[in-house]
Amino acid sequence: MIVGVGSWRGSGATTVAYALAAALAAQGHRPWLVEADPAGGVLAARLPDGAVIAGGLEHVAFPDTRTDPAARLAEAAGDVGGMRVVGAPGDAFRAWACHAPRQPWAPALRDLDGPVVVDVGRLRGASPVGAVLAQCDVLVLVTDSDATSIVSTEDWATALGRVAPVDSPMPLDVTRVVVVDTPHAIDRVGRADADAELGDRLAGWLPWEPDAVRSLYDGVPVTDRRFRRSALVQAALHLADRLTAGLGVRAAEDAA
Repeated sequence: MIVGVGSWRGSGATTVAYALAAALAAQGHRPWLVEADPAGGVLAARLPDGAVIAGGLEHVAFPDTRTDPAARLAEAAGDVGGMRVVGAPGDAFRAWACHAPRQPWAPALRDLDGPVVVDVGRLRGASPVGAVLAQCDVLVLVTDSDATSIVSTEDWATALGRVAPVDSPMPLDVTRVVVVDTPHAIDRVGRADADAELGDRLAGWLPWEPDAVRSLYDGVPVTDRRFRRSALVQAALHLADRLTAGLGVRAAEDAA
């Protein structure tokens, strides 16, 4: 299973990708989290010192040797709470360059063992992440709970990313939407209204819990007792359940 996580309107793709990967780890998987945002990565700064190699994806996209790309991903990954995390360069120019490498790495995502979550950041015209999306089984679009954001995200997904007739469609037509219930939404809608608008495309509704997010980035595992009452963690676990069930993924111990 390869899940791309990005946004058309709004932000929070990196946090949703991280929470999803953490939930998969808590469910017995050994997931990968690849930060492939062309705007530059943030995981190396948010996670504990040394947890992730800063610009790890750069070592994969522009290798010094002819090592297999999947092996290079493994070499660049840091272990964070049972997740294998590959961070992107923080500089936008270098991060963008990773998507046009001399030796394409995106197909190697298919060679990784376990589910893969890829943070592709903001999806805009001329974004270079098409090769990554072509490897994904599903694209999760993150939006806030503003009515305009939800409707425009649905329209963008239905149009396969085309905002003008001359635009090329996304190479992936399986999209789901996750709504982050941000309190600063101008025209905030409730979950029932979002469900009515998005229907089966709605994959999850994540509450706004900054303290839980900080704990996740501090490396606290989802199974920790302090998360027992966290609505964010429960929502992330539910999202992981929906995606793995829909794509027929089993936990590592079940597959053995």
